[in-house]
Amino acid sequence: MTNGISMISLAVICSSLLIFGGCGGKLAKTGCATVTDVDCGGAMRLQYPDRQAAWKRINPDDIPKSTAIAERHRLKPARYVETKNGSTLTFPDGKTILYRELY
Repeated sequence: MTNGISMISLAVICSSLLIFGGCGGKLAKTGCATVTDVDCGGAMRLQYPDRQAAWKRINPDDIPKSTAIAERHRLKPARYVETKNGSTLTFPDGKTILYRELY
């Protein structure tokens, strides 16, 4: 019985490490940001709560639609998820746009 309990404990510990980032660190950065400027060429400026701002490139596959969404939601808080491979910005009404680093 002791062996069964220790195997279960080991499985729980290993699962917890995998789920909570024990291997490799943080995969995504999340938080809230505000679109302060939108360029018709497919760029937008995000203002983060820590007063940092950065220009981002809107998804090149859908620039007109995504630019219109970003413009319509200027100065409204949005939820972001940023990864190395691409990022999303979701506005309060549920509209989401994809973006990447500008350079």
